[in-house]
Amino acid sequence: MQILIIRHAPAGERVQWSKKGKPDELRPLTEKGRQKMRRIAKGLASLVSRLNIVISSPLARALETADILAKSFPSVKLEKLEDLKPGGDPENVFARLAKLEAGAIGAVVGHEPDLSALLARMLTGEPDSFTDLKKGAAALVEFESAVRPGRGALLWLLQPSQLRKL
Repeated sequence: MQILIIRHAPAGERVQWSKKGKPDELRPLTEKGRQKMRRIAKGLASLVSRLNIVISSPLARALETADILAKSFPSVKLEKLEDLKPGGDPENVFARLAKLEAGAIGAVVGHEPDLSALLARMLTGEPDSFTDLKKGAAALVEFESAVRPGRGALLWLLQPSQLRKL
């Protein structure tokens, strides 16, 4: 089983968005962020043979990122998971991923610093992050069996600029 971890693409500035009186949950990707993510999705499609499911934070910028990613993979299912929101419970993320079928390739789309902590926990069992995922960065983690903390092996971690070049 493989899990692709992706940070959402560039979104509008938080401070400017809040000055409009709108909640942060609705802050969308910028047009440049959408363009970058379309190129990133093509790069990911050249590295990952298929995706069975894309599980996303319900925040607008993550959902937009997940939708762009899903368009590069035929027949992929898109699902929202509240615990991929900032401050969500990683145990619930692991519980959801553990339900994937053997041999599945799933993707999670979310936010920093939670995704880096999730990646660290997948690889080491500990939440202490050792990386900082840039917007649009992705990592592929492989599990021999069920998705459990400390049981993953990092296959690759690529920056958005690297993914756009593929």
